[in-house]
Amino acid sequence: METVMEWLPRVAALITMLIGLAGFFKPTLITDGCEIELKSAKALSEARAVFGGILIGVGLTALILADPNVYLALGVGWSGATLARFVSMGMDGSTIQESIPPIVIDGTAALLALSSQL
Repeated sequence: METVMEWLPRVAALITMLIGLAGFFKPTLITDGCEIELKSAKALSEARAVFGGILIGVGLTALILADPNVYLALGVGWSGATLARFVSMGMDGSTIQESIPPIVIDGTAALLALSSQL
């Protein structure tokens, strides 16, 4: 029987895919929360690709391959996103209040994916 530790990276892949599915099928759900305005079909297409397609593809690949190296890459990617949130607070002036929810989501996904390395 598989242990909980073996399932944690899969949860990260599922989180990645769920965020990707939201970005793919309902990109305004993601962009409105970030105050990103989609003023053209080209902008909407870009949002679907970046916030949807990439995350769906990476999450699905992690689930299919179930390789610790793929989970490592997924975890490093989410870690980079988490780091970017902190950098943004220092460089862009984003507040801690608006940064906490995405830091929690990004950081949790990173930790779950990186748990495959323990």
